[in-house]
Formats: sequence, C-alpha cells, structure tokens
Amino acid sequence: MSTTQSPYVRCYWTGSLFLINGKVMPIHCTNISTKMIEVEAPSGIEGSKMVKLELKAMHEGRRKLIKVLCDPELDILNEHNKHYLKFKFHTIAKSDVEFIKQYVDYHS
Repeated sequence: MSTTQSPYVRCYWTGSLFLINGKVMPIHCTNISTKMIEVEAPSGIEGSKMVKLELKAMHEGRRKLIKVLCDPELDILNEHNKHYLKFKFHTIAKSDVEFIKQYVDYHS
C-alpha cells in the first residue's frame, strides 16, 4: 500500500450536509478514506465553497458523530436524480481521522 494514497472503501453511514446558504440536507456516504468522502444527496452544493458534514459513523459496535469541514471536489447529477458529491476533508479532528482509519483499514 502506498503511503501517499489512502485506501478508499465503500461506506453506508448517514448524516447531514450543511451549505453556506443555511440549507441542510440528508446524505448518505458511498465511499470514504482518511482524506476524502463521496456522498449522495437530494440536491447540489449550490455554490458553497466549503460545507459542514456530520456523519453518524459506526464501526465494530462503536458509534461516533463525526463533524468535518469539507472542500467540494465534484457535484454530478446521477442516474437516480440525486447528486453525487465528492469532498476533500479541510478540517477534521484527529480522533475522527483515527476512527475513519480503523474503518477503512478493516474494510480494505
């Protein structure tokens, strides 16, 4: 495994996406790494240059509410009339990164 690239695994956590215009929408994660996340949402990021993401994470019976600020990388309307969104983590707690790392390592 390369040290420059973090493994990317399937993820089914749910949560909320907060846009800079005050809009909040439900999301579910589709893929995650310790650096990036992909989610599906009912609408797009509407010009937000940064978003807040809250994830209801679960791994091996442990639950954690992960809060992270993200930089948008991609917003595509998919075949299910949902938005496929890709974000790079901007600000995230070390404990949240460690939780994600344990999840990713277990599933990769």
